[in-house]
Parts: sequence; C-alpha cells; structure tokens
Amino acid sequence: MKIGIDLDEVLVEYLAVLIDHHNATYNTSLTKEQFKSYKFWEIWGGTREEAIQKVYTFYQTADFKNLKPLPHSQKTIDILKQNHELFVITSRPHDIREITKELIDEHFPNTFSNIIFANHYSQNGEEITKKQICDSVGIEILIEDSLDYALECLNEKRKIFLFDYPWNQSEKLPAGIHRIKSWKEILRHI
Repeated sequence: MKIGIDLDEVLVEYLAVLIDHHNATYNTSLTKEQFKSYKFWEIWGGTREEAIQKVYTFYQTADFKNLKPLPHSQKTIDILKQNHELFVITSRPHDIREITKELIDEHFPNTFSNIIFANHYSQNGEEITKKQICDSVGIEILIEDSLDYALECLNEKRKIFLFDYPWNQSEKLPAGIHRIKSWKEILRHI
C-alpha cells in the first residue's frame, strides 16, 4: 500500500517549537491550545505575508533545524516501511528542501520513497495541492493534521488518518476520515 505522511505535527513536533520561538522573539505568551487555525496570522495577528516572513525567520534558527520526532513515530514508521511504500507529503516550501531532507534523513533514514513539497506559504514558486500529489502518486492512506488537506484529499479509494489537534476540530468528520491521537493508534488501524 502507498501511504502519504505529512511532516509537521505528524512526524515531527513543529508548532510547540515555533510558539516558543515566537514568544521569545516577539514577547508573546501564546500556547498550542490557542491555535484553532493553522493560518498563523489569525492567531498572532498581522497579515498573511508578515506571518510567512516570521516563519521564514524561524527556518533560520537552530531550533527549527533540530525538530524532534513525535512519540512512537520512528518505531511505527519502521514497522510500516516493511510492508508499505511510504512518502512524505509536506506543505513546506521548496526553500527549505535541504534542511527538511536532513531532518528526515537524521530521524527516519532510508525510509521514504520520496519527499514531496507542496510549496504552500512560500515566498517563491508555484504551489501544488496535496490532492494533486496524492492522486499523482496513487496514495491509498494519508496521515495528516490539517482538516482542510484531509477533506481535499479524501476520495472513495483513499483513507485519511487525522491527528487530533485544536486546529482541526469539526462537529462531524465525513466517512473515510478517522481522527486518531497517536502513532500507536495508527498502527492498530493499518
């Protein structure tokens, strides 16, 4: 089976580190629970462009370069790669391709068939949708943290596992999207 796996907040913890950076740099006191949206300008204020620039500044930090895997992600990925073809499908911009590949090579060496960048919230180049990526690769299962991307990628042949976070809450999920809380739970479902 071909499994697509998002990177930030799925394989590695990203937001808590970004929040710590934002709090230290901009003298704020944000918490992860406040992030009811992954459109950061809706949480910390300013324009979309200002938020993108703040994130690009974060990309230059040692904290960003040293993001850590989510609990049980490495062990679960090691098990999944034995019988499935795995792909990283990230919305990260092309501008941080090398740093991203180094992070994945460090924590998940020799694991993924490809790392595909959607180039969202980028200062350069064209975006591609995660749906276009999933369709072109033939992804049968997508593991994601964004409800918007989960809904976009859902079809009758593709199952979606959605990590449970404040920014992806909804009254009811459509059939085919399954809310999960951990990598251990994903392993039980797959």
